[in-house]
Amino acid sequence: MRAVCILFVLYPHLDFTLNHYMAHLAVNGFFVLSGFLITTLLIAEYNQFQTISLKNFYYRRALRLFPALFVMIFLFAIYAICFGAASQLHRNFYFITQALFYFANWAQVFGLGERWNYIAHTWSLSMEEQFYLLWPIILLFMLRKTASRTSLLWWTMLAMFFFVGDRIFMVVWDEPFWSNFWRLSRSLDTRADSLLAGCCAGIAIASGLLPVKRGFQTGLKFASAASVIGLLVIGQGYAPDPWKYCLEWFLASAFTAVVILQLVLTSKTALHRVMEWPPLVYVGKISYGLYVWHYPIFEIARNNIHSFHWQIVAIPVAIAATLVSYYFLELPCLRLKKRFQKVGKNSGTPTISNLPAQPALETPT
Repeated sequence: MRAVCILFVLYPHLDFTLNHYMAHLAVNGFFVLSGFLITTLLIAEYNQFQTISLKNFYYRRALRLFPALFVMIFLFAIYAICFGAASQLHRNFYFITQALFYFANWAQVFGLGERWNYIAHTWSLSMEEQFYLLWPIILLFMLRKTASRTSLLWWTMLAMFFFVGDRIFMVVWDEPFWSNFWRLSRSLDTRADSLLAGCCAGIAIASGLLPVKRGFQTGLKFASAASVIGLLVIGQGYAPDPWKYCLEWFLASAFTAVVILQLVLTSKTALHRVMEWPPLVYVGKISYGLYVWHYPIFEIARNNIHSFHWQIVAIPVAIAATLVSYYFLELPCLRLKKRFQKVGKNSGTPTISNLPAQPALETPT
């Protein structure tokens, strides 16, 4: 699923289409996946140890996310110094600061500098990092205070709908600032419903709240097929209408969550065969690095290669940078994550007995 999302992000960034709407839905997909995977693993840890080591969680997130991003920022800084216009140096380092400290999304909301820049794509990484900082603490508190896992799920769903209402309120209020695209698309609160949709799916699965009867699984397969069709239909159209951001983004998140539930709780369907295609699986593994590296490379190529076919250079360079990053930077850091796994008496890592494809959950976002 990460592979599908990253491919829908790359396509418009290569100028192969003027419609970037499917890319917005693909970013929604990344948010849902992040909420699902993080919640599932945290609840698995709580199930086994009756607590969550926040310190170890943040160490693991740092080892997964920081190396590729920081090296990309470092190399972009060298590019800005050596090859960028002297008049733009201060501006570029301002964008570097935004990305480095994970507030690029809020900088774009409040118009702190140009919103389109060489590393503007770090807005979504900033938003996810803000989610990683807040959600484990909130989840641990809720796990300790809620009467049951069903209550935990209902409270999370309530929060999800609250943030959908938050976005709708901004459109109804219709003031120039509160209803503009940047406020609706780049703020953590206005995109929190996508993250929480994944969290709801994670809570339901990790807590065993969903029935395992054949009738439920059959219904889930039909719902998943309808969700895939719904995602494709929504992605085809685009208009600068805030109501589309309010309603269609939520629908896209809900559809994605349904697809995730079907992939995890059923097996041997047509969708499984597509998602288990080895090239897609491989692209999914390297998707984080591909997301980090592709945008500055594409933008530098677009602005410096005065040819219609700048993609001929940009694509192989982006792929090469991604592979070097994955094998020589990300994988060595991922191996260090084992030092921050809490070891129990019976198992080295948290497990979820009712999941048919547990190894997939160990693959970090």
